[in-house]
Amino acid sequence: MKTEKLIFTSLAILLALAILFPFIYAFSASFFSAGDFTSSPARFIPSSFNTVNYEKVLANRYFLPYILNSIITGLLSALIRMAVAIAAAYAFSYYRFPGRSFFFTLIILTLFVPSDLLLSGNYLTIYRLGLIDTYLGIISTSLLPAGQILMLRQYFCSVPSAIHDSAMIDGAGDGRYIVSILIPVSKAVISTFALQGFISMFNSYLWPLLVTNTPSMRTVQIGITMLGYAESLDYGPVFAAIVLIFIPFLILFIFMRKRIMQALKQGCMFI
Repeated sequence: MKTEKLIFTSLAILLALAILFPFIYAFSASFFSAGDFTSSPARFIPSSFNTVNYEKVLANRYFLPYILNSIITGLLSALIRMAVAIAAAYAFSYYRFPGRSFFFTLIILTLFVPSDLLLSGNYLTIYRLGLIDTYLGIISTSLLPAGQILMLRQYFCSVPSAIHDSAMIDGAGDGRYIVSILIPVSKAVISTFALQGFISMFNSYLWPLLVTNTPSMRTVQIGITMLGYAESLDYGPVFAAIVLIFIPFLILFIFMRKRIMQALKQGCMFI
């Protein structure tokens, strides 16, 4: 028994180290000089600790606008996605209408369509609508969260129907039932999905790259690759930017960890 426990503990530690290594290396490399990246043997610890790379990043006039654009698109996407997911999941849970199963199946089938297949069609649609270089254009492809609709529907169906019936008898409409009862009992799941939607949009790269042409509308994931230091093999500012972006997510996770764990305990996966 002790041997098995030791083996599982060792495996857990190795897995944790494998996951943490990129973060540790990124933090260390953010202090590297240009020569540290080309030294032989390869370095893990910088030759000297200084904040030059961070100063270069913060001195870039577009870096803060990049972050602001990512925050705005992330928040807009998360809010609209959750509004759509809650409304759709509620409809599929409590309403009986013609084509209900067909439309629900159609939404679920979109999970199996590779997003790359839709790039050209989506781009032409956004271009013809005049949404290039706009926040709406950036978030447009993330507004139908099929996976979250599926998970929320399953969760809403687990709420006793007697509660819904009692609320309707007492005169509560659908909107009041959702806001006063359904959202409060589902707050851990909803807040976790909202966080996931924000992170997904914040980390999106290819689609924002296609639908933005001006530097002032670029998001931070694109901005990192456009800092202009990679050509001289000075990757330090790039790693410094990665660390600066990671810090807010770390703080956000610390505050949200209890709800995330609660959502996982309730059987909700991240899709």
